[in-house]
Amino acid sequence: MTRSAWHRLLVTAVVVLLVLTAGLWVASVALAPADGRNTAGLFVGWAMFALVAAIAVGIVDFFVRPLGGQSGDADVIAAAEEARTGSTRTR
Repeated sequence: MTRSAWHRLLVTAVVVLLVLTAGLWVASVALAPADGRNTAGLFVGWAMFALVAAIAVGIVDFFVRPLGGQSGDADVIAAAEEARTGSTRTR
C-alpha cells in the first residue's frame, strides 16, 4: 500500500470517528431525559472514546501522509523528474 493510500484510509477513519462522536453525543442528549443519567453517561463515554481515537488516528496520519506536493510517493516523484529532465538521476 502506498503512502497516499494509507493517508486516504486514515483520513476516512478520522472522519468516520468524528461523525460517530457527534452521533453518540446527540444520542446521549436525547436519551438523558427519558432513560436517565446512566444511559446518557454511557453514550458520552463512548463519544469521548471515539474522539480520543480520532485524535490518535490523526496523529498517526500526520506521520504517514505524503510529503510535499500532492503525493510523496517515490515513483510519482521519479516520473515527474524524468518528464522534466529526461533522467531519474538526482544531483
